[in-house]
Amino acid sequence: MDIGTALEIFKSAAQSGIYIISTNLLYPVIIILFILIVWSLIALGGFLYEWHARKRDFAVLERSAFKARALLKANELDTAFDTLGKSCSNKFVHDFLDRLSKFRGVFSSKKLMEVKVEKLLQDLETEMTKRLEKSRLVTRAGPMLGLMGTLIPMGPALLALADGDVKTLADNLIIAFGSTVLGLAAGLIGHTLSMVRSRWYEQDMSDMEYLSEILFGESEVEEGLELGMEEEVGLKREEGRGQQIRQYLNKVKERKWGKLREVLRKKGKGG
Repeated sequence: MDIGTALEIFKSAAQSGIYIISTNLLYPVIIILFILIVWSLIALGGFLYEWHARKRDFAVLERSAFKARALLKANELDTAFDTLGKSCSNKFVHDFLDRLSKFRGVFSSKKLMEVKVEKLLQDLETEMTKRLEKSRLVTRAGPMLGLMGTLIPMGPALLALADGDVKTLADNLIIAFGSTVLGLAAGLIGHTLSMVRSRWYEQDMSDMEYLSEILFGESEVEEGLELGMEEEVGLKREEGRGQQIRQYLNKVKERKWGKLREVLRKKGKGG
């Protein structure tokens, strides 16, 4: 057997193998595309509900946080967290406050409280990432599977065209173009949900860190309070000073949490 004959046999076997494998993948791909589009529609409904339920008034949240700080100092824990809970309806912020209220036994220890709050924030950040993973997967997988669903029927369609079988050709082209539409639709919905929720959760994480600093901050926060917050419990925010206070506390927060994260990273590397 010469080389030319061997190459022809190999080419024929490769074509047959690729054709068989690819055509057998068509129905699993279509089934997965149907699953993705159904999940996308359900997730879109959940997203609209979450969007409608979200309520964030930073001024109210900030004012409630300072009231809660005063209540915590007076050892009125339940009242403090009820006050905070009424000021925000965002799921992760509520979860943060709920889990934080269970740390009653360590409120007296500043160092331990810092570590536990930092761990809680990291856990919630992991939960946010996990919640976004599904939509991000659909964003990537939808167009890829749509492309597979487009290319796989093209083989039988070309064979049908060569044989003059117009009906088989049309059936395969319908599947090919329909798969593209389903994949792109699922990817578009997944991308939109992922993009908007990422912004929401970044804001929620920022709010939770800010609340942590106000509730359990050291003397620097007390200095921030003296810049002009006095209301019913001696904590009213002056109109022109609110931004100054927030900037001051954000700097304190970044400095303190940055040092804590650096310590935790060093410990992790040492372990």
